[in-house]
Amino acid sequence: MTNLRVAHAYDRNRYHPPEVSGKIATAIVEPLEREWKDGAHVLEVGVGTGRIGMPIVARGVQLTGLDTDTEMMTAFRSKFAGVSKRVTLIEGDAQDLPFADRSFHGVIAVHVWHLIPDLTRALDEATRVLKPNGYLFEGWDSPAAASPELEIQDAWCKALETLGHPVQRGGHRAALRASAAYLSAKRLESAERTIATWEVSHTPLEVVEALEDGLYSFTKNIPLELRFAAGRAIKPWLSAKYSDLETSIKTPWAFHLRTTRVK
Repeated sequence: MTNLRVAHAYDRNRYHPPEVSGKIATAIVEPLEREWKDGAHVLEVGVGTGRIGMPIVARGVQLTGLDTDTEMMTAFRSKFAGVSKRVTLIEGDAQDLPFADRSFHGVIAVHVWHLIPDLTRALDEATRVLKPNGYLFEGWDSPAAASPELEIQDAWCKALETLGHPVQRGGHRAALRASAAYLSAKRLESAERTIATWEVSHTPLEVVEALEDGLYSFTKNIPLELRFAAGRAIKPWLSAKYSDLETSIKTPWAFHLRTTRVK
């Protein structure tokens, strides 16, 4: 489980600019408002620190957030004092949702499928708790293929391999492909689009610190001492590449949303 310091660090590191958060919230809320004018109730699995859920709540939607990580949800609770009547947070498993059939108008899953051992079961559960004509919203961030942040990540992963601990990456993309195949097999039609683009500024040291803190899914099972050893190992390369490790480097990002209506 994440400790509270790392939960807040995750929240800062995976932050969406306000205009991006607004566009994401609009893309999710608008179809719900068209269908249910009296208000919608959505479930977010893997609600985390509320970076997706909070802007949706601000639009008047009722949110139930579910996560296995209580510290992440503690970080979320620090944000919603003014709208607490519209938010319910529950510790629970996406593979065994503690809700009745047809409970929600929408289910949101952002950067969570790859963390779930039995994705098919989680998808079955997500569709089970949706009301007729409800929406499944799957979202994800993607960085530009060629960016300084990814270059540093690649160097860090190579250092880990040299230390005898190869890193398995790509689980997130594989889970999205598996989800798309599942929905297609169920004869459910999905529409996918890019909602927003933006740039993130970090220093080289901040990128390394995020890796050392285990803020990326591919780093979570790597022992702490190895994460820091890899960070130390790439410092000479990092110093040679950047004369000032506190300089700002920019990475272009995009947020994508797959929307599926479940009849």
